[in-house]
Amino acid sequence: MSGTVGTVPNVLPARIEPMLCRSARPFDSPAHLFEVKWDGVRALAFVEAGQWRLQGRRRAGLASRYPELALLARLPSGTVLDGELVVLQPDGRPDFAAVVGRENGSAARAADAARLKPVVYVVFDLLWERGESLLARPLRERRQRLHACVAGLDPRRVFAAEGVEGAGLALFAAVQQRALEGVVAKELDAPYRPGERSAAWQKIKALQSVHCLILGFEPAGDDDFRSLIVASDFGGELRCVGKVGSGIGEAERRDLRARLFTRRVARPLLDAGMPGVWVEPGLYCTVQFLERMPSGALRAPVFVALHDGSDS
Repeated sequence: MSGTVGTVPNVLPARIEPMLCRSARPFDSPAHLFEVKWDGVRALAFVEAGQWRLQGRRRAGLASRYPELALLARLPSGTVLDGELVVLQPDGRPDFAAVVGRENGSAARAADAARLKPVVYVVFDLLWERGESLLARPLRERRQRLHACVAGLDPRRVFAAEGVEGAGLALFAAVQQRALEGVVAKELDAPYRPGERSAAWQKIKALQSVHCLILGFEPAGDDDFRSLIVASDFGGELRCVGKVGSGIGEAERRDLRARLFTRRVARPLLDAGMPGVWVEPGLYCTVQFLERMPSGALRAPVFVALHDGSDS
């Protein structure tokens, strides 16, 4: 693929593991940069000798799926960027289902997909510049160089993520108001640590909560369960919204086992669209989640608390 060829060809590593985040709660700190956590697919872009390639967390060779990002080849040879591939809705919020569809779509149909659901590459770090590794440099320097690096590209396809220093609580409140995924806090003086999950980068997710009816459970052997099958209101009707297994502590699991296995019935209250063991109505739980999928299913559900009919 043609583009501006820099002066340092064939020096980049074949792969760089992306730096990872620890979970945290909202906070303010003058030592941190706070950014919106973009809800998309993580990708590192490598530009060398007029060619470009994309590496995801699980696989490489993603460039053929995103022909609309061919403008990356114009960057100087020896450039490596870290960022997120997102598909934006008309209101500017990310459409996670759409970008997952792009990632898993056929490379043969990439041109059509790029026209119908184009991605934007939101870049938040510069790892190599003109053949020089910046991994050991502090984030504040890498960010400054990043903005200069991508300034000449079409911002409808590639742009540098904005951030605020210090005011993490205010940004988190704004993110919650817009129903975005969350915030990432990054130490301004920290180097880039490939593959490492450290306190230098912290993710703060803006979770939503919903009150769910327990329809049944996915069994694990004869006397335990793997996950709960739950329903909640969606579009004015009670609908199965998926399974939840994360967040259930051992004491809650014992309580649930005692209740679930004594309330078994032959059929669920409504069609769950999945196999399971069903229980009579009357058990409820609070579930936190990131977002509702178009089907009504809860994305990344986490169990919070159990309720029975008397406290629902």
